[in-house]
Amino acid sequence: MFHNDAAIRQFLKVAAGVLALTALELAVYALLGKFSVNVLLGAVFGTVVSCLNFLALTISVSRAADRAEGGDPAKAKAAVQGSSVLRLIALAAIYIAVLKTTSLDPLAAILPLVFVQLSIYLTDFLRKDGGKK
Repeated sequence: MFHNDAAIRQFLKVAAGVLALTALELAVYALLGKFSVNVLLGAVFGTVVSCLNFLALTISVSRAADRAEGGDPAKAKAAVQGSSVLRLIALAAIYIAVLKTTSLDPLAAILPLVFVQLSIYLTDFLRKDGGKK
């Protein structure tokens, strides 16, 4: 079972950022007069998938760090690299399948993947400890 409080807190901060940026995305669609149910469903789909992907990353990196502390850094590195490849393949397969079989707005569905990275930058920028790691 996964019990890393710092990783869970980081995930929750990033997920909150993704939700906020997705709300902003929907507002921009509305302001441009392009808002529709397909846009809303695409944004929801993209937000869920991107947050689940980040959660999987958080868990795999935390477990790899535990493994590296246990004295096996080579296996830890290989586990993170393998996880990255598997997550990328899974993301591509999920997006291709869903976007080919539904009428979700592709841009609205893909933007939340970018929002994860933006959210990470924002949480690091807004840290209260002056940005020290």
